[in-house]
Amino acid sequence: MSEPATQRRRALRDKRNLAKWGMVGALGVLALTGYMRRRPQIRLLHAATGVALIGLSYWHHTLYVNDPVRKD
Repeated sequence: MSEPATQRRRALRDKRNLAKWGMVGALGVLALTGYMRRRPQIRLLHAATGVALIGLSYWHHTLYVNDPVRKD
């Protein structure tokens, strides 16, 4: 296997891991802020984290589209 292909595959794997850990963190903050009430700042953080989770989920999805390695 050629060196550039290996580097691209490693970079893609790293991006996938970053997207997954980002989603885990966003989901954790989303759950935590879901239990906190009566503070406008917490409600804003909850909404912003929800939007971040949607964005990270979309990014994660696009990292698996047209993957030349997977043959499903």
